[in-house]
Amino acid sequence: MGLFDFPPVELSVFEYAEADDGYGGKIPSIGKEHRIRAFVQAIDADDNSSQGWTEPARYKVIARAFPARRWALVRLDGQDFTCSEIPRVHRGSKRTEFVSAVIERRG
Repeated sequence: MGLFDFPPVELSVFEYAEADDGYGGKIPSIGKEHRIRAFVQAIDADDNSSQGWTEPARYKVIARAFPARRWALVRLDGQDFTCSEIPRVHRGSKRTEFVSAVIERRG
């Protein structure tokens, strides 16, 4: 049994897609939904929080696979998040390979 066989958190990851804007250009859109299970860790706020500025809720998602790119929509516990960084693939061996991504709450 591996560490990534039974992650505790279920979330929805929507692929990044582009739609026609009606004027010959493209606009960001929501693509196919993928349900995945992952580990989710809160990320500490930057130095701005000590100066009274509010920080968006940020989390690191660690999963066997993350089927989206940067700016994709991620839904966690009924709240919408954006994948704010390019997901990183960590390759050790076939059994220990995983992906990490940083998500930030929308709004």
